[in-house]
Amino acid sequence: MTDQRSEGIKSAELSVELTDHVATLEFSRPPNNFFSVSLIRQIADACDELAADRRCRAIVLCSAGRVFCAGADLADAHAVGTPGGAHLYDYAIRLFEQPLPMVAAVQGAAIGGGLGLAMAADFRVAAPEARFAANFALLGFHHGFALTVTLPAAIGLQASLDLLYTGRRVGGEEAARLGLADRLTEPGDARAQAHALAAQIAAAAPLAVRSIRATMRAHLADQARVAMARERVEQDRLMQTSDWKEGVAAVTQRRPAHFTGS
Repeated sequence: MTDQRSEGIKSAELSVELTDHVATLEFSRPPNNFFSVSLIRQIADACDELAADRRCRAIVLCSAGRVFCAGADLADAHAVGTPGGAHLYDYAIRLFEQPLPMVAAVQGAAIGGGLGLAMAADFRVAAPEARFAANFALLGFHHGFALTVTLPAAIGLQASLDLLYTGRRVGGEEAARLGLADRLTEPGDARAQAHALAAQIAAAAPLAVRSIRATMRAHLADQARVAMARERVEQDRLMQTSDWKEGVAAVTQRRPAHFTGS
């Protein structure tokens, strides 16, 4: 059975296709797949609509191109929200609240908020060429997208502190050893294997899977909401510092940053 989803949840940035009880959500914002408030809202809307469709039992979250998601575009002053308007995290929380099992296919870099997006899924399937990084401290500000909760849950506190303090990049093989990636595939095979895992989940009794997921992850949405509130406050505060300006300038100019603690 192949059922192309309605036009109401399709756009230039997001396509949604339902095949044999597995929905594929593919986002595309080339070349780096930076997310935006609008894109996260679209993904959340699609998840809600799919959850209301009894034919859908699992979701594969993936992206077009060589990069999974490079997080927020630092050149866009409104990448995570506008004053008085909706904030990115207002929609991100819905990814934790939606009831369907989600598998993220990570074929390339999942950096900063892109790592946070991948960690919002139940599982991550990664190729060896994948790269994971919580590079926030290298930019002079606080991590976000509920990584406060999702990183320790997946890899433990000490490994989380390592990645958050240093901002270092982790390849696919190390990600699998740490627990960032649940399955490591052959090169170029992340999406196919993510579909295979989602199909295996979809073959189980759907009411039972949703019930089990609710039991196992019931606390996560509440924890993510609290975490993102704290993360947002700290991000807003640190984005007023000289270190933040230096971090952004260093990335833009492709040079090491020189932080002063001010």
